[in-house]
Amino acid sequence: MTEQSSFELFTYSVVQDREERWKETGIPNIFFASFEEAKAEVTRLREDLMASDEEALPPFRIEKIETLPVSKANLLTLLNDGMAAFLKSYEIVETVD
Repeated sequence: MTEQSSFELFTYSVVQDREERWKETGIPNIFFASFEEAKAEVTRLREDLMASDEEALPPFRIEKIETLPVSKANLLTLLNDGMAAFLKSYEIVETVD
């Protein structure tokens, strides 16, 4: 397999601690191709949660990640060591209250 480009993807979380963000918790991350897709999902999710619960919701953070270049070695890193080891960069782009 030849090495490919890195990819910019978007996701969201409610985790406040950057150190804890990419630890395996058993709760899957959902990734999106664009900021707009991630923002639409966060908006929909928050509306659903607010309609069904009276408790205050934590802020949702929309995050942009950049992966390592896709190669056989980096794919094995992802599979064996998890998402944190596969990230080239990570940035919070918006917080939705």
